[in-house]
Amino acid sequence: MSDDKTTGSAITGSSDASPAPDAQTNSAPADWRASLPEDLRNDPSLSDIKDVGSMAKSYINGQKLIGKNRIALPDGNATDEEMSSFYSQIGRPEKSDGYKFGERPALPEGLDYDEAFESQFRDLSYKAGLTSTQAKAIYDGYHDYISKKAELEGTSASARNEQWVNELKKDLGKAYDERIDLATRAVDAYGGDDLKKWLDSTGNGNNPMFVKLFAKIGEGIAEGKSDVASARSFTMTPDQAKQEIARYNRDPEFMKAYSSGDHTGHQAAVDRMNGLYRLAFPDETPIQAS
Repeated sequence: MSDDKTTGSAITGSSDASPAPDAQTNSAPADWRASLPEDLRNDPSLSDIKDVGSMAKSYINGQKLIGKNRIALPDGNATDEEMSSFYSQIGRPEKSDGYKFGERPALPEGLDYDEAFESQFRDLSYKAGLTSTQAKAIYDGYHDYISKKAELEGTSASARNEQWVNELKKDLGKAYDERIDLATRAVDAYGGDDLKKWLDSTGNGNNPMFVKLFAKIGEGIAEGKSDVASARSFTMTPDQAKQEIARYNRDPEFMKAYSSGDHTGHQAAVDRMNGLYRLAFPDETPIQAS
């Protein structure tokens, strides 16, 4: 009986007993290419195939490609003729006018179809070697983009114009219609059709800066007419009315008549101040004198 003792447990894996002979064997798997004839064994095309299963898979995939039209990719040194031949093989039309884009896209109002773009795009697509499918995808995508962009810009422009008109109505108050008429007269007199088109296309026909500028010019035109003479007056804007109210408040004689019910000019002063308040604060009730 040996004096050596075995400790631990084989069941728990902590035994220091020697493993079975088969367990001691840890030899590397045999190279599957070893069974091949020597002239095939070292062929470079087999270097990436690790086992028989991989070899079988490669063979099956190769069989699936038999009979299909396989096109070799040109390398970086390919000539223009070789590249042109490659483009033709993958589906480029024979000529640039061979691209078919179908019906013209529906574009938002105010956005015209660009004939020059279509012609140039055909030429560029042909030069780049695009297939008909690729060229149409880009063509459709481009027109979808400009349509959405135009719609967004139109929404933005509409909101801006609405804001400008509301600003003008607030600034001009009851003088709004009169100032618009004066501005229109000035544009008609000095601008002509080109200016009108520009104001319409850019939206600046509602820009408060331009409206007030042309209204001021229109005042000069109206005042200079012989049929209105120098007595021609214009409806005050809220700011002008407020300035006039401040001027009257600094006038002792006017304020005496305005505040004293017994004064002979009281009613006229009240009427004048009420008229100014209606112009200065068109949405409010005029203050009544006591």
